[in-house]
Amino acid sequence: MISVRGLKKEYKTGEASLFALGGVSLDIKEGEFVAITGKSGSGKSTLLNMIGTLDRPTEGTVLVDGKDLSAFSGKQVAEYRNKTVGFVFQSFYLEPSYTVYDNVELPLILSGSPSKNNRERVEAALEAVGLISKIKEKARNLSGGEQQRVAIARAIVNDPSYLLADEPCGNLDTANSENIMHILSTLHAAGKTVIIVTHDPEDARKAERIVTMSDGLVVSDVENTPIPAQTEEKEVV
Repeated sequence: MISVRGLKKEYKTGEASLFALGGVSLDIKEGEFVAITGKSGSGKSTLLNMIGTLDRPTEGTVLVDGKDLSAFSGKQVAEYRNKTVGFVFQSFYLEPSYTVYDNVELPLILSGSPSKNNRERVEAALEAVGLISKIKEKARNLSGGEQQRVAIARAIVNDPSYLLADEPCGNLDTANSENIMHILSTLHAAGKTVIIVTHDPEDARKAERIVTMSDGLVVSDVENTPIPAQTEEKEVV
């Protein structure tokens, strides 16, 4: 379970101060599919970064499975990012000269898993996103939709408890966006806790809960009946 309490994030430029988060409190239960939405500058990505330890709050706490993230040492933060949460970003952040296999294997290597034990886990992650056929392809040769699917495979290869996706469809066309949201919905149905940040209301409606932010605050938090993502019968690349 993720428990956020009184979360504030202040940025200072000279004598001026800007609060990206103005005191956010919410709980995300294990197994939920939550969309955090709002206009640009609303604080949604900042909140996700706090949950993922990519940024630290000015005030407040983030508890994940009862552990206060602000109390983590550097080693604990690295382990948390490697094993507890999986990240998916708008810009993919793949190593273009590496093969698909090598990109997906990276979290396993960082966790100390012996290479001889990794193939089965990499292949399972790629099967989950429908890209096992591209396992030997260089990342730079993939389409945007394929790169994002590789990024999801990399995010889940260590079987994290929480999948955090920041604008995962931001660089994709409609067909590929539907495909990515279908994959995220399928992972949620298989038991993953999925949290996405999106400015797109159609993507948000694929989640079972929609948290809307404005000016660094939560202004709405509602249950939602998810609209299933539609995928083409032919492969979407």
